[in-house]
Amino acid sequence: MKEKNLEDIISNQEQKPEGLTFPCNYPVKAMGNNTNSFLEEMLFIAQKHCADTKDCDVSCKQSRTGKYQSVTINVHVKSRQQLEDLFADLKQHKDVKWLL
Repeated sequence: MKEKNLEDIISNQEQKPEGLTFPCNYPVKAMGNNTNSFLEEMLFIAQKHCADTKDCDVSCKQSRTGKYQSVTINVHVKSRQQLEDLFADLKQHKDVKWLL
C-alpha cells in the first residue's frame, strides 16, 4: 500500500469540489436587518454574479420580532469561484449579518 504524503492529500483536496458539482443550482441565504430595500439589494447583488436570476427565484421571511429578515435566492452557478465571488460581495453589504 502506497503512503500518501501531504502534497498528495492537498492536491486531491483541491481537485474535489467539496460536495458540489458545477454547474449547479444553489440556495444562497442572507440574513440581515429588516429594511425596505434589503431584498432588492440582495437580488441586485445576486444578479450581478448570476445574470439569469429572476424575482421568482427569491423568497423572504421576517424574524418573529420583525428586526431581521431572511432572503433565500436560488442561483445557478457555473463554478466554485463564481459562488465564492457572490458570497464575498454579499458579505460586504452593510445590513448582512449571516450568510448560508
